[in-house]
Amino acid sequence: MTIEEVLFKNEKQIFDRKSIQIKPVDLSDTICAFANADGGTIAIGISDKHRRIEGVDYHEEQLNGWKLRV
Repeated sequence: MTIEEVLFKNEKQIFDRKSIQIKPVDLSDTICAFANADGGTIAIGISDKHRRIEGVDYHEEQLNGWKLRV
């Protein structure tokens, strides 16, 4: 999955984006929901509101084309 796909993919039952500042206890709810369903992908480090990459020192333009392993 590319960074573009992570940024623009719609959140639904099998995909969720979370801010890097999420508390572990809050992340556990999503993990449990995915575990009780058919699994899913959680992209940590993408703000929910603005869909901005968090936690890296590079600009988004420099990251385009990189592939994420999830």
